[in-house]
Amino acid sequence: HVILCMSANNETIRVGIENNPDPEEIAVLYRAAGWMSAEDPVDPIRKSIVNTAAYCCARLDGRLIGMMRALSDMVSDAYLLDLIVLPEYRKQGVGREITETLAKHFRDMGVEWIVLIAAPGTESFYAKTEADAMKGYFPLRFYEPQSE
Repeated sequence: HVILCMSANNETIRVGIENNPDPEEIAVLYRAAGWMSAEDPVDPIRKSIVNTAAYCCARLDGRLIGMMRALSDMVSDAYLLDLIVLPEYRKQGVGREITETLAKHFRDMGVEWIVLIAAPGTESFYAKTEADAMKGYFPLRFYEPQSE
């Protein structure tokens, strides 16, 4: 575990890799981010946990306050996604620590192609991490074909 001390209240937040986070805890974060409603079932999160290569979680006194996950073949490629930090813990270095800890986890395995797609408006956040913009590359998304 990496330990991050928050300057505001001098609280100790533990940031580290977790293999099997509690889906109910992840649901709390997804709801806080507006990614799911209180009525949405937690079962899809359970399925995503099984199919996720690694989670990096931030905990304060055992409570999940932030996380990011990664999809990977564990050899050459890793795709980091779903960074969430509860609003009251943002702008204190928690998200950066989560992102860099998860990237280091894959670098330590020898994975060299570690990427993420930053949402619009998050450029200044990711500029503070170890990541660099990929010049000459652009993201693509496959949408459901539109019926005519």
